[in-house]
Amino acid sequence: MKEMRNSIEEWHPSDGLILENQALKAVKDLKNLLVVAGPGAGKTELLAQKASYLLQTNNCTNPKKILAISFKKDAASNLKERVGLRVSNELMNRFTSQTFDSFAKSILDRFLNTLPEEYRPNPDYEIVDRQQNAIVRAFNKFNMYINDKETKKILLNRLVNGRLANEKNDLIKNVWHLLLKGDENHKATLSFPMITRLAIHILENNPYILMSLRETYSNVFLDEFQDTTALQYELVKVCFFNTHTFITAVGDNRQRIMIWAGAKQDIFECYKQDFKAREYSLEMNHRSAPRLLEIQKIVNNYLQDNPFTPVPNPKWSKDDGIAEIWYFTDYKIETKIIVSKIKELIQANRASPNEICIIVKQTVDKYATSIIEELKPLNIKARNETVFQDLLKEDVVNLILNVLKAALDIYNSDAWLLVWNSKIIFEGIQGSKNEYSYDNLRRELKEFLKLVKKKISSVAHLEELRELVIEILNFFDLNQIRKYYPQYSQGEYINKLKEDVEYHLYNYFQETKDWLLAIDIFEGKNSIPIMTIHKSKGLEYEAVFFVGFDDNAFWSFSQQQQEDTCTFFVGLSRAKRYLYFTFSESREWAYCSKGNISILYQMLNESKVVEEVYFE
Repeated sequence: MKEMRNSIEEWHPSDGLILENQALKAVKDLKNLLVVAGPGAGKTELLAQKASYLLQTNNCTNPKKILAISFKKDAASNLKERVGLRVSNELMNRFTSQTFDSFAKSILDRFLNTLPEEYRPNPDYEIVDRQQNAIVRAFNKFNMYINDKETKKILLNRLVNGRLANEKNDLIKNVWHLLLKGDENHKATLSFPMITRLAIHILENNPYILMSLRETYSNVFLDEFQDTTALQYELVKVCFFNTHTFITAVGDNRQRIMIWAGAKQDIFECYKQDFKAREYSLEMNHRSAPRLLEIQKIVNNYLQDNPFTPVPNPKWSKDDGIAEIWYFTDYKIETKIIVSKIKELIQANRASPNEICIIVKQTVDKYATSIIEELKPLNIKARNETVFQDLLKEDVVNLILNVLKAALDIYNSDAWLLVWNSKIIFEGIQGSKNEYSYDNLRRELKEFLKLVKKKISSVAHLEELRELVIEILNFFDLNQIRKYYPQYSQGEYINKLKEDVEYHLYNYFQETKDWLLAIDIFEGKNSIPIMTIHKSKGLEYEAVFFVGFDDNAFWSFSQQQQEDTCTFFVGLSRAKRYLYFTFSESREWAYCSKGNISILYQMLNESKVVEEVYFE
């Protein structure tokens, strides 16, 4: 499966996969293209197969590379994992998968010293928190007080929407200077849009750096393209417009749910015009049962004029799929019925816990805490994935966990291979023909894993686990880790991740008294994930419970009906076979109505496949 194939004619999709005609054409098209694909169409698989095609047929000629840029960390990690299953380690070294944020940060951190002094951030700058509090404080210092969301949004955009050298506004210049340099009361702190603006400045003013970047990559993949912001698109154009680097952009305008975060609404049209890109549309839906696709068709008709006729996978019978709306007078009854259905699905072997997902529009704890508690006596684990989803996709977190797994379980070949390949990379001997070097390294790694097993078996306090994690990182050389993974090169980010792993892992060990079991729980194995719709994007589950289908959850529906309908579409399209919506008139914290989102209920009714069930 992983051997090099030089003949284009001999190449076939790996794993015996049969791609639909448009998908196969998109894989083999070597020019700029846009692939429009709905949920379950296999967008990630298409990109993985295209990477395999380009590398194995040498259309991505050695030593050139492929750069894949995704919107979310888990999407970048998932794509990297899939490509790794399809090509050799040697070819995999020529595939880079990053988020937009990490791509921009890698440019800034590597070429920071090329910036003029006035735009050069303090080398130990930190990343602004989710609420952008450091930026708000910086504006406050210059007597611009931000008291509402709209003002905050305007000023944050104003901070990054112009070229640095052209900035004339004294307030913006002063805020930039404070955030770049810091002072006695403020650490140097940057947001990712600021980092992107600095990366653009570096590339526009250093032609040799720009030329080197263009010479490195023959192909670029842009995943979840509909969520790309204007600033991110500007970075793409600076890097690759009018070059011999060809772009494959993949997305779905029905799943455009990041407008609130600045997604460029006309991104498809601009890209097709700017890059003269051909468009391909995928029709096959590999995920959802036929009856669930009927709902997606109706919602699509409300979102756009273009007809949406997804073709179900032939594995399904035409009557497969169950969709229901459950109505309750009280959330306590809702909780009991949801838990009862989950128990039924698991006991009947229709779905394992991690094939079931509970999604909410927002505020997971408000809607799902009672469900988590009710599941505990049944020994069914469920948890809010908000904290864990991003953490578990971090490269350094996976390295730590796999070292522990390889040390504790000598039969875990996947963990051993990841640790072994990481050590080879950090030692700089990948591709070496010197067997002596490999033998020495193998012995060194085996001895180290024995030491890790001995030490973790005697851990009695959190501090002892912290010392062991430091030893693990030092074994691989923290400087080499920072060098190989540019997202860790600046600030205290890697230390924060390390502390999070230690905290959660130790807590789970306190519960289980078993390190392997603690790692399994930490990784979410045999646990029902609970998350917001935004966090569920790109994921799929056998059964989905859409809890809290009410006006309170969709509180902004009247102001952003199009975007919230897209969000609704994303949520319901996660389900493979079972889809349950729940509405409760009374919750612990509020009375609920559904009048404001009646049009969403109307869509479900029009599909003629959703059964209404009333519980007293």
